[in-house]
This record gives sequence, C-alpha cells and structure tokens, in this order.
Amino acid sequence: MDSPHPSQNHEPDAHIDALIGEYFDRRRAGEELTVEQFAAEHADFAEKLLPYLKGLSLLSGLSTADKPAVAWSETTTEELRLPTIGGYVLHEEIGRGGMGVVYKALQVSTKRIVALKVMLAGVFASASARQRFKREVELAARLQHPNIVRVLESGRVERQRHYAMDYVDGVPLDRYLAAARPDRKTILKIFMQVCDAVEYAHNHGVVHRDLKPGNVLIDAEGVPHILDFGLAKAIDQAEMEATFVTRVSAAGQIMGTLPYLSPEQAGGEPEEVDARTDVYALGVMLYEALTGSPPYDLTGRPSEVIRRILEEPPRPPSSTPGWRDGELNTIILKALEKEKERRYQSAKDLGEDLRRYLEGEPVLAKRPSSLYVLRKKLRRHRLAAGVTAMVVIAIIVAVTLTVVESHRQARLARRTQSLILDSLRAIEAGELPDRMLAEIRGRYGLSPHLPECQLVLARVLYANRQQEDAVRFLEQSLRGDPSRWHCRALLAEFRRAMGDAESARALRAEVERQAPPTAHGWYLRSIATLDINEALRCAERAAELKPSGPLPWKRLAYLCYETGDLEGAYESAGELLKLVEDDFAPINIQGHVRVRQGRYEEAIERYSSALARAPDSASILRFRAVTYRRMGQYAKALEDYDAALDQIDQIVWDFFQRATPLWILGRREQALADYERVRLMLGRVSFADARRYLILRELKRDDGAREMLDDALRVVEEGWLRQVLRCLAGEVTPDNLILLGAASGDPEQLCEAYYYAGEVCLLAGETEKARDHFRKCVETGLEFDPDTELGTPMNEFEFAQWRLRTLFADTSAAETEEN
Repeated sequence: MDSPHPSQNHEPDAHIDALIGEYFDRRRAGEELTVEQFAAEHADFAEKLLPYLKGLSLLSGLSTADKPAVAWSETTTEELRLPTIGGYVLHEEIGRGGMGVVYKALQVSTKRIVALKVMLAGVFASASARQRFKREVELAARLQHPNIVRVLESGRVERQRHYAMDYVDGVPLDRYLAAARPDRKTILKIFMQVCDAVEYAHNHGVVHRDLKPGNVLIDAEGVPHILDFGLAKAIDQAEMEATFVTRVSAAGQIMGTLPYLSPEQAGGEPEEVDARTDVYALGVMLYEALTGSPPYDLTGRPSEVIRRILEEPPRPPSSTPGWRDGELNTIILKALEKEKERRYQSAKDLGEDLRRYLEGEPVLAKRPSSLYVLRKKLRRHRLAAGVTAMVVIAIIVAVTLTVVESHRQARLARRTQSLILDSLRAIEAGELPDRMLAEIRGRYGLSPHLPECQLVLARVLYANRQQEDAVRFLEQSLRGDPSRWHCRALLAEFRRAMGDAESARALRAEVERQAPPTAHGWYLRSIATLDINEALRCAERAAELKPSGPLPWKRLAYLCYETGDLEGAYESAGELLKLVEDDFAPINIQGHVRVRQGRYEEAIERYSSALARAPDSASILRFRAVTYRRMGQYAKALEDYDAALDQIDQIVWDFFQRATPLWILGRREQALADYERVRLMLGRVSFADARRYLILRELKRDDGAREMLDDALRVVEEGWLRQVLRCLAGEVTPDNLILLGAASGDPEQLCEAYYYAGEVCLLAGETEKARDHFRKCVETGLEFDPDTELGTPMNEFEFAQWRLRTLFADTSAAETEEN
C-alpha cells in the first residue's frame, strides 16, 4: 500500500492527464494561475507539462479571462468578445460528461446558436478515447430525426476535436418530470416519441447503449430530443466492439450507466448487446417516470446492484402505492424481461403498445403466466404436476413474493432513513456540506417521498450557503403537497434565520395546527429545526412515545453526542442496538463516546464489534485507526489505514492520516510519498506540504526541501497556512507565529503555531525552546481535530506529544523525578 514517488510512477501519461484536468478545474473556479506557476507546483512533471499546457490554447472549460489559452473572436461586437473554438464563439457551459464538455455557442459563419461538444482530454486523450469520440460523431451524424439531436458539423483545431449539434433549449427528462409533474398520458406520449426515435436509430444501424433520463432533453413544447451517442454501438461495425466492453473499473464505475444497464450489459456480454438492450433501458426509464423510483434496489456496491439486475425480478410497478393499472404494469414488465427473447423485440413494438394502451385498444404484452414462472423453477423435474397442484403452488408463490417484496421495501426505506440521519449528523457536527450535496440529491432522487430526504436535502443546501435554493425547494414541495407540515416547519426556521420573523411566526402557527403529536411527528420535528437543543427535546419525546422505533433512538444518540451528553449518547445507542441487526451505527456511536472519554480499550472493542457486522467498512477502520493512535499503537493504526485504503471508497485524507503513523514509526520515505500523493490529489498546497518540508529536512534533502517550500509560497498568497510556511522558511520568527496564532482567537491555529514553532527551533538546534513550544502545544488540550470526523486526533497535538516522548524523554524523566 506504499505510495510511490510520482517520478517513479510507471504511467507518467496518466499523471499528466490528471494534472491537466486539475489545472483547468482551478482556472474555471476563478483561480488566477499561470502555466508557469502550475508547472512549478509540479516540478517533477514540469518538463512534460509546459509544452502541453502552452499548446492548449483551445482546451475546454476556460473562462473568458483565460487569455493565454483561448483564441479570441475577431468580431468587434462587445457581446461576442468571448473565447472561440474553430469558428464558434462560446457563450456558456451547458453540460459535462466523461468524454467532453458541451457549450452553448454561436456559429460565426451562419450566426446560429448551436451546442458545441469539445473533447475533454484533448491532446492528452488515449487512442481509445479519441476513437470513441470520433465514433460518436460518425454514428450521430447518420441520424436525421426530429427527436434526435442533429450533428451539424465536426472538426479538429490543433488536435482539439469538437462537433456542433442543434441547440435544444430544454432540460433533462428527470428534471422535467420533477418540475412539470405531467400526467400519465403526457408521459406516455413523450415515451412514444422516444421509442420512435430509438427505432429510427436502430433502423440506421445504431444502438445507443446509454439511454437514461439525462440523455433525453425536453424542450419548452414538451418534445423529447435524444443526445449523447458516446457509447453507441454500430450494428455493422462489430469489429470495434472489443475496445468498448462493458466493465467495472477499480473505482466501481461502469461503461454505461448502472441503473439502466440491461442484464446482458451487466453480465459483461457485449456480443449480446442489440436493439433490445435499448428497449430494456426504455423500460427502466418508463418505470421511473411513472413510479418515481427505480425497479431495483440501487444501494450498496456496484457488484451488488449488478447481481440484482442479473438475478432478482424487478419490483412490479403495481407495488407502488396508488397504482391501479394492470395493463401498463404488464407493458413495463415486458420491457424489463431479463431474457431478451421475452422482451419487446423492438422499440417500435414498445411504442405501439403504449399507443394501444392510450387509445383503449388491447395491448400485445401479456403477463407472464404462473406456469412459465413455475416451469423455470421446476425445469429439472420431469414428472408433470397436476393442474390443481400447480394452481396451489402459483398462489403460494404469488403471496410469498408479495410479502417478501413488502418487507424488502420497508428495509430499503429504513436503510435510506438511517443513511440520511448519518448525513444530518455530519451537518450538525460542522462538517462541510458541499461534500455530501450530490450524495443527498441522489438519495432524494431515489426516495423523494421520504420526509427525511426532503428535510435533509433542504438543510444541506442551506448549510452550503444556498439559502434561496433551500427555501425554493421547500416552497415547491409544499405546492406539490400542502400537507407536508414538516417542510413548513423547516421553512419557518429558514425564514427566522434570514430575518423574516413575521413570515416565520405565521408558518409556525400553521405547523402547530398540522403537526401530529405522535412519535413520528416529534421525530420529524427534531430534523426540521436548526436549534440543536430543541431538536434534542423533540427526539427525547419521540423515543418516549415509541421506544420500539429505531430512528428516534438513532437521532437521540447523535443529538446527545453533539450536545455533550456522552453517557446519554451511549445509552441511546444501546437502545438502538437492541432494535437493529443490520446497522453498525449504534456500535460506532458507542465507540466515539468511549474515545471522547479516553476509554480507548473499550472504544477498540466497540469498533471491532462494528467491523464484525460490516467487515468492509472503511469508515469503521478509520475510527479504529485513530483510536490506536490515541493509545500510541501506531503499527496497528497503520494496519487499519492500509485496510481502509484497500476499500473502494479511497479518499485523500486516508493518505494524509496514514502518513502520521508512518512518520512516527520512522518510515519517512513512505510518509513523504503519502504527503506527495495528497498534494497531487488535492491539487493545492495544504499542511501536508509543511510536513513534506520537515521530513525532507530530516532526510537531509535541504535543497529539495527549500525548493518545495518556495514553490508552495509562490502559490499560497494569504491566510494562516502562508504564515506557517513563512515561519518554516525563516520569514516569520517562531515567537511571532505564536503571537499570530494567539491573536486569531482560534485554538486550532494556536495549537498549530506552537507545534511548527517547535519544529523550527528544533531545526535550528534550539532544543530547549523547541521542547517548551511542544509542551505548550500539548497544553492547549486540543486533542481532537475540530474539522474532521468524530474522534480524529489533531495531528499537530499528536506530533508534539511524539516529539516530547522521544526527543526529550530523558529530560522529562529527570524533571519528573526531581519534582
């Protein structure tokens, strides 16, 4: 698991590609960063980076201020003083995917507005990626249909590939459905048009292979337009298929879009992909459009979802509350048949059955017979069963499936609710909500009917400084269903916090009239308030009214922890533990409590118990690792970090935290490699670079240390990190750094100031001063990092303890004896 130094990597082109993406991401974010500055930050790759960057005058994603890298329009009109690519004036970015970025643009020669897709990796793209982009253009250009976005022109300027399409002023299908809430008839008419367009593509030798709501735009007139043929398969070009086999990568990503994969795609059988593959995707889309949820449980690892697609039957649409239509249920299930031969054999057949349904004619789809279902189960038995027995078995099977499905749906809802509470805990603990916004939106998309999903999505938006979006979301929810009193309660909180006291009072009065005095009502109130003490009171009331309900106990445990009632948190987690078998959260909470109380052996026992329930959980491994660090058992901590990094959800901070025990155990080269990886993954200077400097000095690589520090100082122009780096560089004295840390009023900065002051004094040979600074760092008492997850040690505090324990062990022992 040791991270190699970048210069030792056997795939330098992959690093260059990643660095190029980082450069343009930072430029798009508004950072004033020159090519030379960026190359200096990555000195190991500067020789390769500079010629690439300087030649990328047309690389996508730059702002209009990015003059060195974008050609300017020659037109003199002010409104057109925008970047251009090959005769197109870029107006704004309107879409982005793995292959390219799409702009709204003006075609200078015709003065018409188009959508311009530019290959994202440009000259850095692999041969297969370039071939894929070229193939996308060729296949899409074959298709001239009113419901398919038309390719107008393609080209390449300085090896930058792009192509122009008709510009559709519309929104993706899923967003259209959520905003417009069309009736069933309108939805089916849209799908009839989509089926017609897909059939046209099939007749012209093209299978899309990546049909999903995001690839269907709905314009202002409600007309659908299919786009993005990046994964399309040319039926008459089978020899190209070997390069584009459906696969799961190390990061769990799939060629195609997981929820819409057909069984043949999910099973890795590209030779089986044909027109009926698109029929399956249309069936999934239609299912979602009409029920608001997918036909399969999408939680868990990609491999688990793939197994469900391959093996489990889809949930019947008729299991959706309020569904009363047997024929439409049958149409959808026929499109979702796992065996291609049992699906509609063409998109046209599906569209025709939808038309028959709308016009009241008999549909051709037939419900799979009980005999067919049972025959599949009894295929190996040669003795024919009696008709009566078959009927009895069919009834038993049907009833059993209904009960099982009902229980499965309930478990899925509980799991989603539990995960939502985990996210809410993170917000209330002060963790950055922007990291979880996409995740919460995804959960809301899967379960928009759950009140927890509605409330927590609004709270994430609000905490992410998107207050107006949060208010607008709640108002739209109330327009869709005025009985959602919980949304009104949270809206009242937002109005009050934004200074609109009168509106807040009116909303609260309505809430008091509507909110039920039940356990569930009090539980939702605990989520729909920004006052953590009020939330605690509501959760306590919910647990009193329904002591057998797991969700109030989990909410109560989190709130007790955040308000400092550690024993209350431990006891509440214990009550939760009695009620759940598949959730390791209560054991985790108990572990966090014992860490806070300094009862580390008990914390280790709790985390180990949680790992017995979820052996592949990287988060539990991280928690146990930091506990081992508090106990000084760094070798065991290192084992847990290694195991966490073996999991699929690697994050940059795993490397940052693993470097701590590596350094303390004397494995400086490996610690240095981890800090260098942090620099590469973050794409910016951080405290990891301060540690890199110190380790390089310990390794007697003074020239490299100074060069690295100078590069960092050129990038970091202001802020506390700059003051720390200046102190390491000798531009700020250790005493002045401490004064700055104290003046900030931030205990974290003071702790860091004492530690880095101690390191500077240690490098200068001033051991007594160093010892004093390290001792004062420990005396700040800032044992836990306030910016990270529960129980994570404050690294500077930990390093100061380590220095005192090792470098000054004899002196400390003598002083203790004297006293």
